[in-house]
Amino acid sequence: MPGARRRFRYRFTFFQRQFLSHLIVSLLILSLLSAGFIYFMEKQFYKQKTEELSSIARAIVRLVAKEEEDPAVSLQTYRGLLSERKVSFILLDKYGELVYRDPRMPKALSGRPFLDRLRGRVLGTKEITSFTIVRNTDQPLVIYYKSIKPKSQKGDLQLFVISPLQGIQATLVTLDQALIYIIAFVFLLAVAVSWLISRNMSRSIRSLRLTTRQLASGIYSARSPVNRSDELGELARDFNSMADQLEQSAEKLKQFETRRRHFITDVTHELRTPLTSIRGIIEGLKNGFVHKPEEQLKYYGIIEKETFRLIRLINELLDMEKIESGLITLHKKTSPLIELFEFVSETLDVLIEEKRLHLVIECQPELRVYGDYDRLTQIVINLVKNSIQFTDYGTIRLTGIETEDATMITVADTGRGMSTEELALIWERFYKADPSRSKTNSETGLGLSIVKQLVEAHDGSIEVNSTAGLGSTFTVTLPKRAPSVEPEGGNAAT
Repeated sequence: MPGARRRFRYRFTFFQRQFLSHLIVSLLILSLLSAGFIYFMEKQFYKQKTEELSSIARAIVRLVAKEEEDPAVSLQTYRGLLSERKVSFILLDKYGELVYRDPRMPKALSGRPFLDRLRGRVLGTKEITSFTIVRNTDQPLVIYYKSIKPKSQKGDLQLFVISPLQGIQATLVTLDQALIYIIAFVFLLAVAVSWLISRNMSRSIRSLRLTTRQLASGIYSARSPVNRSDELGELARDFNSMADQLEQSAEKLKQFETRRRHFITDVTHELRTPLTSIRGIIEGLKNGFVHKPEEQLKYYGIIEKETFRLIRLINELLDMEKIESGLITLHKKTSPLIELFEFVSETLDVLIEEKRLHLVIECQPELRVYGDYDRLTQIVINLVKNSIQFTDYGTIRLTGIETEDATMITVADTGRGMSTEELALIWERFYKADPSRSKTNSETGLGLSIVKQLVEAHDGSIEVNSTAGLGSTFTVTLPKRAPSVEPEGGNAAT
């Protein structure tokens, strides 16, 4: 049974919670204001009547205090002045006995119970200087009393000035009715305003929920409209900013996954081709199908070439993994830059001659570069090989420039250049500017990505400027180190 109760428990929506909370607050405010207003008006009525009776009491006190004999005649004369104002009064002595009673006093106030209440007030109070309010069933009364010391009496007299609050009940009823109409109108207005505010807030939250569900279902282009300037509007803007980043990440992940699949396909092909070739040649040599020594040397050369090809591919993969894992160690030292350029030229001389290109070196003999010699050689070789791959004719220029705090290495070519879209992607892993060429040249799409990370490992930077059809220029900037600080051949691991 308790489970059934929990099962059918009503759950308020955000709109209902907001709407009800606004209404409750409105009702509380209206109730407090109405009660406070009625209380204030009632107090004002009594205050005004009390002040009126106080002035009358002072006049009677002065009149009685002057009389040396019985003041009844004077009081009767003064009573005629108060008849129209419906004010009556009673005089009691110090023992509570009646001295004078207004003959025009209402019968309800002339009875013994009412006089007993006044006697109790006189006998039970030492000093009477205040007033009290007596409420009857018919209408409320205000009674003001004060002590008098007349010359004609040995003891003090107690004066009670009595007046009904004429019309106060009718006024209060009329006021209550007016307040009811006002409260009803304000309440309906509060209902309308609360409904509009709650609906507006609920729409904004519902929009965020819908956008969240769309993002969860893979629609990364979904955005929540921002039509508010409060915290919900800021939340929508932050949410849209998060959605933008998520969309960019999803797009990058999609591109990375596409390139990864292409990379795996290319690597599989590149590994299978030389391994198949090596296996076939080894089986032919093992089974004696190749007898002539010159043919055997030829096939040995093919095996060596394919082995180097496999080693280069594996080394690039290992380098990429080391760089991304932060396991690469740099042995930095200061070396002549011209020697590095000449070594690169000798290493790639065969490739340059095959395409009939010209490699021009522009570097002062005294110019030196600070860094890991092997890794710097790898950087320059990859950049020059990239230029060779995309240059069919013309010149590749290697330039070394020294500034006050850096050494700049520039590799410029007259190749086909790159578009703006290609420039934004060349540093990405597995990216190939020309997939058809990369397959024939056994390119993995890791070369430039490795170059960028190696340059950054040297605390340097690399930039590229390219124009389609006119060529590309890669500029590597490496920080210098003072010769006095760094010993020749010293090691530094980063």
